[in-house]
Amino acid sequence: MGKEAFISTWTDRIDAYLAGSPLAGQGATFATAAWDYGVDPRWSPAISNTESSKGAVCFKPYNAWGWGQSGWGSWEEAINAHVAGLASVYGYSITYGAAMKYCPPNYDHWFNATLGQMMMI
Repeated sequence: MGKEAFISTWTDRIDAYLAGSPLAGQGATFATAAWDYGVDPRWSPAISNTESSKGAVCFKPYNAWGWGQSGWGSWEEAINAHVAGLASVYGYSITYGAAMKYCPPNYDHWFNATLGQMMMI
């Protein structure tokens, strides 16, 4: 599948998943970042649900992933930073090992919750 078809397909699926949430309408941002960084396009949106109910309860501005210690100035900036970080630190997609790194105190629940959300996208 080429870039255009990938982004189109995943934009619609991610937008449907995020409908009604603070991240609604960001499907193209997630899909483009996933293509650019070689990451499963479902991973970052699913983590946003596990960590913040899709951006409803962020601990820092535009930080729907419990990622790092800072916030961002927009969803677009945040999504690109998160997906780039996933690619560089964790690889293509969710693994049990990645869950152990991402959420050490509760990795088993985090893994199962995030994987379950990925399957919904």
